[in-house]
Amino acid sequence: MKNELLYEEVDTTSWKRHAHFNFFKSFEKPLWGVTIQLNCTKAFAFCKASDISFFSYYLYQSLRAANEIMAFRMRIDGEKVLEYKRIDGSITVLRTDETFGFAYFDFHNAYAPFQEELKKQIIGEKQSVGLKTDLDRTNVIHYSILPYFSFTQMEHAQYSQRDDCIPKITFGKYFTQNQQLLLPMSVHVHHALCDGLDVGKFMNTMQGYMEI
Repeated sequence: MKNELLYEEVDTTSWKRHAHFNFFKSFEKPLWGVTIQLNCTKAFAFCKASDISFFSYYLYQSLRAANEIMAFRMRIDGEKVLEYKRIDGSITVLRTDETFGFAYFDFHNAYAPFQEELKKQIIGEKQSVGLKTDLDRTNVIHYSILPYFSFTQMEHAQYSQRDDCIPKITFGKYFTQNQQLLLPMSVHVHHALCDGLDVGKFMNTMQGYMEI
């Protein structure tokens, strides 16, 4: 649910991206993305030594980094641009019948409460059926996990008749190369809100958080 306390409306007339916003907003496919191999060697070792979930840890650090990048907190709402004060997440959850659902979870400033809520929401979605979405909840990052294979490129299904400006982050199967543990991570964003500089800031911030 939208709440006036959760966001501020951007004055697009004086916004430095005013021209860029109007230019890219009219594109049929305004989402663009890149994939990197995130170095998680130190983070993986830390999680193993601390007996905590590597999955929930890197998910937390990615959401933590996204909250620090203003462009990742912006959303298009009709002709308006909103800047949310906090961004939460949703993630695909595989069920035993090989269907999947979406689990929604909040961001917390500390890992422990984040991990507890994430675990609870995933368990609840595993026990659910069908596909329930909350299209009105835009202050999220859309996460997907593809643990079956590593990848160097990733594309997403896109709406053809609705603005889809929510960043999408996908993680693949991690692997070892030259004694380093690497995690494929793709990031897709709406070009009317987010440029390469913003994605670069996000990736550098997250990489920093993975350097325990």
